[in-house]
Amino acid sequence: MKKFILAAALLMFASSANAEYLGGFIYSGMTTPGGGYTTAVASKQGSATCKNILFIVSVGDCSVRAAMKNGGIRSLAGYDVNRENILGFQTITTKAWGN
Repeated sequence: MKKFILAAALLMFASSANAEYLGGFIYSGMTTPGGGYTTAVASKQGSATCKNILFIVSVGDCSVRAAMKNGGIRSLAGYDVNRENILGFQTITTKAWGN
């Protein structure tokens, strides 16, 4: 039992050290505002995704620049970041829109 509590405490510490946002270790699903919002009408949309496994291994490119490239966007009107965490398996998706 002591080993389980120690492992849980260690995982909570690791997740708080990587706390770019407030979220639960068991489940978290949220969309946060990115920036660059304008009143321009956006005709294109793109997204980019990266994954994090147990706050140990991260793979992918979820940058705004990658989302713009995937959507063929030259002029950014805005972007949002969607974060989902299920038992330490995290997916971050950046959605960009513009022209």
